[in-house]
Amino acid sequence: MSGFTPETKEFYDNTGWRLEEGRTVDDLLFGDYERGPLRAALHEERTRRVRDALRLAGSGLKLLEGGCGGNPSLGLLDLCSHYTGVDISTTGLHVAAERLQNAGVPFTLRQADLCRLPFEDGSFDAVYSAHAIYHIADAEAQRAAFRELARVVRPTGVAVFILANPLPLLFPVRLVKRMVAASGPLSRLANRIRPRPPLPFQPMPLGWMRDQLTPFGGVSMGCHALESVWFNQHVSEHRPLGRLLWRLAHAVERRWADRAAVFGNFVQITLHRR
Repeated sequence: MSGFTPETKEFYDNTGWRLEEGRTVDDLLFGDYERGPLRAALHEERTRRVRDALRLAGSGLKLLEGGCGGNPSLGLLDLCSHYTGVDISTTGLHVAAERLQNAGVPFTLRQADLCRLPFEDGSFDAVYSAHAIYHIADAEAQRAAFRELARVVRPTGVAVFILANPLPLLFPVRLVKRMVAASGPLSRLANRIRPRPPLPFQPMPLGWMRDQLTPFGGVSMGCHALESVWFNQHVSEHRPLGRLLWRLAHAVERRWADRAAVFGNFVQITLHRR
């Protein structure tokens, strides 16, 4: 089974990892609009939660990153004895190799589909996959990707996923949009009148994602990021209202991340492999 569409591969091979004004197109489309101190503190908090989860697998990890693209997670490399990144985009892997070249950690990069990983069962101590699986348009292919990423984790290892919440309760406009997208007739109408997005976006229900992983071990779920991409790119922390909203987001994530999964736009799901 193939996961990502040919159009998705073409986008990242030809456009997504192209540099424009010192930033990749992917970063311009989906990354931070500005990088002030409040966002920096949030980024540090989110990275800490991921690192804490991965440390449950031990130290000196053999780590696999599923869907690394041209942006491998350099902030996790100090946890690794060896880093492996897989992606469908050959261009992304070339960019990743340049970024990893002086990282000081042995690494391997492989072109592969997340639905068919070229590794034996239990090959890795830990797996990390961020913002990849929900770009697979087909639910059965997403199911296969979860199975594959869980399969290659050794017993007592850990897999950490950063994924989109389709129904963020704190964002009613986005919630309604996702409900429309999940409705057959309304979705077809919306697709005819809205601009075509550059990538498929198919976040599955939180309970569905949990169900894909529970056969492999214990699953915990918490908030990764409250804000949406639109919020991230349009609400400035340098204006009074924006500064208040970013401070509130930081407070919620710092104190109640483990209980706030249903409220925000992105979740962290951790599988404790048995």
